[in-house]
Amino acid sequence: MKEFVNKNAKNIHELLNFIWSEIFKLNEELKGNLKPLDLKVEPVEEVFNAYIFLDGEWKEMLYPHPAFEVKPQGEVGATIQGFYFVFGILRDKITKEFIKEFLNEFPKSYIYGSESFLEDIYNYNNPRNYEEVFEKIKSGREILLNFEVEIRDFENPRKNLRESLMKFINLAKKYNLLESLEEEEI
Repeated sequence: MKEFVNKNAKNIHELLNFIWSEIFKLNEELKGNLKPLDLKVEPVEEVFNAYIFLDGEWKEMLYPHPAFEVKPQGEVGATIQGFYFVFGILRDKITKEFIKEFLNEFPKSYIYGSESFLEDIYNYNNPRNYEEVFEKIKSGREILLNFEVEIRDFENPRKNLRESLMKFINLAKKYNLLESLEEEEI
């Protein structure tokens, strides 16, 4: 381990500084952009108790990563693998048409429940067709499903993450899947 640290400490340091810096900048950019869409951008925080998909399985991250909430239903963040956003959507609101468009628009995505979050309903590393995904959602016990999009771009992550996030928000609004801030406060 000592050799690994000695050899890679500078790279790890630069990567962590990069992802934290990009998330802080994106947070500031989105504050004004999302307010007219009835979404509130919260400050960047250290997120603990997260998982990362490595070597074909979800592995616990005992270290924090940067993220911020997009209220009422989302989170935007970064890990050592790249950048992501995730939104929770109630099962009863999800349609087959939404699943089809989501998977077509966001091929590098995951869909998983809020309770059994380590059991993927959809994982781009082992894809399923949208009809199969929809049936699995409807027949499952999960009430809240997480739709996560991964952006593995270290050249221009803020631009690509912002564009993908806006596409997702527009898609979710098209199917009336996002709650308003007023509904969340009730």
